[in-house]
Amino acid sequence: MSRQQYPSTCLSDKPHDLRVSDVTTHFNGCLRVSKRRKFFESLPLESQSRIIRDSERIAELRLRLETSEFDSTAAARLRDFKLAMANWCATTGRPHVSHVPAPGYDSMPDSRRPSGLPSYSPSSHDVNEHIKAPVVYFKDGIPTDAPGLPNHFPTQHATMADLLSQDPSRNPILQPSSADTIRYFHLPANNMIWVEEVIARYYGETRPSSDDLYLKSHLRRSRTQTETLLRPEFWQGQQCFDAKSEVHARHMRPFCAPVSVSSCETPKNLVLFMPYLHWETDRGRVKSAEIIKEADRALPRTITEVVSQAQNQLHHTTTQDTTSPVLPTECVPQVYTPDRASRRAALGALLRSAASLADAMSAHVEEQLMIRYLHAEPPLHPRRTLDQSYYGALKSTRARDRDQVVYRGTMPAAHECDGTEVCPTCKEDIRKVPRLVMVDQLWLWVLDERTVISCFPRRFGKNRPDPSAIHKTLRQRFRQIRPGEISSAYDLTLLIVDECSRVFFDRARTDDRTPNLVELFAGAIRDLTYKQTAAFDQFLIYTHLASGDYKRDQGGGDSNSNQNTLLNINPEGNLLKEVKDIVDEIAIMMRIKEQQQAVMESLVKHIRRVMMPLAKTPKKKTMSQDSSAWDVLLGAESESETQHADETSARERESAKRTIGRADQLLVDLEERMGELRALSRIAQGTSSALKDILTLKQQQAGVIEAREAVKQAHLTLKQGQSIMIFTIVTIIFLPLSFCVGFFGMNNIEFNDGTLPIATELQIMFPVSAGIIIIALVLGFSHSVRSNSLVELIHSAASFAWNTALTWISVKTGMYMAGRDMSRRARRLKEKEGKITGGMKAEVMRKEKNMERMRAAGHLAVKTDEGRRMDGGSLAVASGRNTPMFSPYSAGPGSPFVGHANGRGQDKGMRVSEVDVELGERGRRIA
Repeated sequence: MSRQQYPSTCLSDKPHDLRVSDVTTHFNGCLRVSKRRKFFESLPLESQSRIIRDSERIAELRLRLETSEFDSTAAARLRDFKLAMANWCATTGRPHVSHVPAPGYDSMPDSRRPSGLPSYSPSSHDVNEHIKAPVVYFKDGIPTDAPGLPNHFPTQHATMADLLSQDPSRNPILQPSSADTIRYFHLPANNMIWVEEVIARYYGETRPSSDDLYLKSHLRRSRTQTETLLRPEFWQGQQCFDAKSEVHARHMRPFCAPVSVSSCETPKNLVLFMPYLHWETDRGRVKSAEIIKEADRALPRTITEVVSQAQNQLHHTTTQDTTSPVLPTECVPQVYTPDRASRRAALGALLRSAASLADAMSAHVEEQLMIRYLHAEPPLHPRRTLDQSYYGALKSTRARDRDQVVYRGTMPAAHECDGTEVCPTCKEDIRKVPRLVMVDQLWLWVLDERTVISCFPRRFGKNRPDPSAIHKTLRQRFRQIRPGEISSAYDLTLLIVDECSRVFFDRARTDDRTPNLVELFAGAIRDLTYKQTAAFDQFLIYTHLASGDYKRDQGGGDSNSNQNTLLNINPEGNLLKEVKDIVDEIAIMMRIKEQQQAVMESLVKHIRRVMMPLAKTPKKKTMSQDSSAWDVLLGAESESETQHADETSARERESAKRTIGRADQLLVDLEERMGELRALSRIAQGTSSALKDILTLKQQQAGVIEAREAVKQAHLTLKQGQSIMIFTIVTIIFLPLSFCVGFFGMNNIEFNDGTLPIATELQIMFPVSAGIIIIALVLGFSHSVRSNSLVELIHSAASFAWNTALTWISVKTGMYMAGRDMSRRARRLKEKEGKITGGMKAEVMRKEKNMERMRAAGHLAVKTDEGRRMDGGSLAVASGRNTPMFSPYSAGPGSPFVGHANGRGQDKGMRVSEVDVELGERGRRIA
């Protein structure tokens, strides 16, 4: 049934009425309550059982959230959802129904359920009960089902509580298996406690403490098999953090070594720690960081905090209402409200709370897991981002994480949208999910050549199947395995290691959510290379413009705008920062790949040491000439008995050879992936070097501009000195004359029959002049006069009066607003004039450069015919001149015209290729 046959309320966009995987979604999310029973009764028995089991699971999760001892995000969101539901029901006048059970919830007995779908029994609040651990079995190289587990190969699983249990009937790792069976158990988190417990259960022993491992390794006491496998040099000694380190600094050193837990000379066990690349959504990373902070705050530091935390938990347990939320009266109207806006607001709040509840429920198990094991001893290792794996000492890398190339390549791009109409870009951006590159850890143990245990985390909040998960892709490869391909634990180990290493480099994957790492980095480098080329072209254009301005007008003009463009290094600096970030991220990923290479080389070395004796062909024994008849008779009788053993050994040899070949191919594939990263690094470093060259040229150009300005300033200083010299000469000439004229023109008794004698005038003239000269010299050469309080007071009072009067006049008369508008308009006109003139100059320079390129390429030649017009009208030569005139607007690319003349007066036709002028246009736009 197609999607169009369902109503618009259907949640899924795929056909799901007859699909077992989506029948519960359609039943719970798409159908009305009144139609559920009829739909339920029309389903087959297996689908009915799935719906009932899903309803039981939801009811159990709801009960667990309502009665949880520790308050969680999901429990708080559940209370908010109940409040919003009650508010919406009261606003719309509908009866409030808290829970509608599925039809047949209590009617179907367990005897009618399919064998592979047991009922979902309610469990305790232990988080291990809700975490699934996948289990995979191979018998004689053929996939088979694990006994006692639900579902079928390869989707079988047990809970972590089952794997940690000491009950043989419950724990599949304690159940006996045949010698030709290979078992694979996966732990979905890098939890050190789980590892120690599961390995101890495998050997039928108790989990050793850290002190016992340390003492027995130094005092040479007898050790159990678990203690031998988990001794410090192979386990806790490989940790790279301490108690004072940040949480995201926890990781295991890249390591691979064989371990012998028995007296066998050739070690059969193997331990491996390897980092690998994966991805996570930005929302998941933020939520994980918030949960880690909550777990840090919840960790008691002192005795007082321990007591306070216990009191808060006791108060929460005794006061929490587990039946229904307390609804404020102002949030729940008592009567029906016909207001449409109120109903829509209540519906919006209900939908938001439902979305928050669904999001919190998906992350509930991860939250409980971190709260319980994050600060345990030994602790849980959380996922790390690309920068956290390299900068482990940083307290927070949120800003650096959101500067990743993958984040910038997957987040919606900014665009102009008025919001009044439906924007197609906005509708498309809603579906985009910003993602980040993460660095996860693979922990793997090979136990007794028949059992493999692996640990690596999953994406945050992904309790349901994730198409991009490592174990999901492993199960898909398990379905395609040919019989005999997994003949030993080492074949399975190579498959797991290869799957972890090929994330982001597997071209066969069709998952759209997984970011295409190589393409995103290549695209980012291409954009930066384009911008770098445009910046270089812009630099050359403005260099020519500034040089022409300097030649035409050394006194100034409009050359300052061109010089400012040349002196501005912000565009190139920003580009250099981006390309350096790209180079750093590629370097971090190369470092991780190198660590993978070191681990894989050790793994391949161990596999070759174990498999090489099995791959050798044994020498056949031949009868000697001295053999008796009895020996010949015995050999003939035993030939039929040894034929089967020879066939078995031949299969083992072929299997060992295939294992060695896969191990060698693993290193070849890894080298190819590293080659892709090296190629990206070389291109990015080339762009970085080119940007550094531009900055160097700009620095040199700045030195040239400074030299030009210094020469110009020297010329101005010389002119000013000459002017001062002229004024000085004039002053020297006319000063004595002026003194004589003034002196003999004085009104005194001796010269002009005045009223005062000359002695009295001199007594008045010289003291007054001396006082004025002294005051002028003090004011001119003293810097501390302004510090005089009286002078400062007078200056301040005068400034206050002047500024107040000027401001009052400007505001009252409207001069201030008019002046501001005129200044703004003048500034805009200045900017517009600079852009227009700069563009015109850049256009002229580009045309000149095109002509020079065409002359250098030999596409233009001199034509001696006077005033002759060429084909297409695109080229003309004036009489007596050797310079052709070319108009780029008269002919497009490939337009024919004649540019050469032969000796017989015949024109030879040719085509002129279009000159690339795009870079100049790009440079003008950047400017």
